[in-house]
Amino acid sequence: MSQPAQSRPGPEIPPHNLGSILNPIDADEFLASQYGKTFRHIAGTPDKFSQLLPWPVLDRILEEHRLEPPRLRLTREGQPVSVETYLSHQQNKRKNGKPIPRLNTTALTRELRNGATIVLDAVDELHRPIRRLAESLERVFRVKVQVNAYAGWRTSHGFDLHWDDHDVFVLQVAGRKQWKVYGMTRKYPMARDVEPAVDPPSEVLWEGLLRSGDLLYIPRGWWHVATPLDEPTLHLTVGVHNLTGADLMAWFADRMRAVEHVRRDIPLFDDISVTQRSFAEELRKAFLQEWRPEVIDEFLAEMDAKSRPRPSLGLPWTAAENVLPTEAWRVKWAGNRDVPLQSNAQGGVTIHVFGRRWRFAEAARPLLAVLTSGRECSLEDLQRTNSAIDAVTIHTFVKELVAEGLLVLV
Repeated sequence: MSQPAQSRPGPEIPPHNLGSILNPIDADEFLASQYGKTFRHIAGTPDKFSQLLPWPVLDRILEEHRLEPPRLRLTREGQPVSVETYLSHQQNKRKNGKPIPRLNTTALTRELRNGATIVLDAVDELHRPIRRLAESLERVFRVKVQVNAYAGWRTSHGFDLHWDDHDVFVLQVAGRKQWKVYGMTRKYPMARDVEPAVDPPSEVLWEGLLRSGDLLYIPRGWWHVATPLDEPTLHLTVGVHNLTGADLMAWFADRMRAVEHVRRDIPLFDDISVTQRSFAEELRKAFLQEWRPEVIDEFLAEMDAKSRPRPSLGLPWTAAENVLPTEAWRVKWAGNRDVPLQSNAQGGVTIHVFGRRWRFAEAARPLLAVLTSGRECSLEDLQRTNSAIDAVTIHTFVKELVAEGLLVLV
């Protein structure tokens, strides 16, 4: 088999937002006319995604982390490769300690030479450039974004023809891969559904090669299959689990528990033909009374407010008494959702994030507006935002926000 070609140096800044991965396609146009509606193939320059996950970085991840299924797994011809062939468990000397997974790299590479594909889930939690991209996309789609990595060498496909229960952006990092995209056989299928989508369509809507730097977008429920070409190939899949009507209804049902009639027992005795109809009618009235035109806005706002930030430490500073570095520092908002700044009855500002409500003086509004935008900010940036607040006050304010986990050091 041919050796991996030496790739030319990649861009200094890896793609880090929706616009940069879709380039040269306009992101707003894509969201308005294609997202969730049809697939899209976008050709790119060979080095477009090369710095998101270079081969040496994948090596280090596999060498330096204790990974085991389902996080790390091998597949061949659509079937999982037995874990025992490439992973062993070492006895843990600590009392009641769990066995320690150890990767057998010789056996792993043997399986890869024999046609296996590496599948590494949630690589956005293992490499900062991919995490940065995922965080940016979460601000757009308002849901958690997960990025998985797939690496193959021979001609065996890792997965059979299938559909995903989420939208997928395929970013071809290195090498080439042959793809076929089909349509839907069940509109908007779900992982937990009342009827499975089991029979794939016969018509191929698109077939082509993904080359280094190419992107392929596949909406939820569209059947697809990918095949390596007897050469090293590495791609990332960015999975976006959009909120659905089912999610909205589940949230609304929980909120309806505040209504007294909803908490009542369903009548089982007396004249049930009358009482059950009456009970159902009262439920219908309660539902319609609570179902306001702005219910979707309220649902999305609550989902945003309850979303949790990704782990971020900023050691050694955040564990020290001063929290911030003694020299220059830069911070950014810990979360990846828009944060409305609401006026409260006390004449200040309230924000609802990470499952809690926080109240601030009105004077903090300009600073909060900049910080919650997601921009990286220095002390000088924040001083330019509100020159009426002195540097010491800004420093103290930022220190408190970092200590409370609302800001993170960058």
